[in-house]
Amino acid sequence: MIKKKYYEIKTYNELDSLIIKRKREHSFTIVYIKNFLIKGFGVDWVRTMKNLANKKHKKHEIKFFVDCGYDFGLSILLIKENINFIRLKSNKVILNKIESIAKKNNVVLNPNFIIENKNY
Repeated sequence: MIKKKYYEIKTYNELDSLIIKRKREHSFTIVYIKNFLIKGFGVDWVRTMKNLANKKHKKHEIKFFVDCGYDFGLSILLIKENINFIRLKSNKVILNKIESIAKKNNVVLNPNFIIENKNY
């Protein structure tokens, strides 16, 4: 099982301060975004956060881990946006179909991360 830390954020200011703190010691950061934020703000909000963070911190790699819940359409939209990791709850038939789409776009579906530290 892969042992990686990911950090839960809600705003761009939290993301920016997290990257500034981790930039000295680590080469990448995995950011977790909950389902209700995506449903409220939409996929454009994630795309904008990703673009702003990548422009400001060019040397630091930022990977996004998004929870889709039971929303299959949202997971496909996030796969098209090249979000690195997606968590989706569903039956095996639908997961297999979405996993085939994710493999084509180099997106990991339901990764096995261990939460080590949620506070930054």
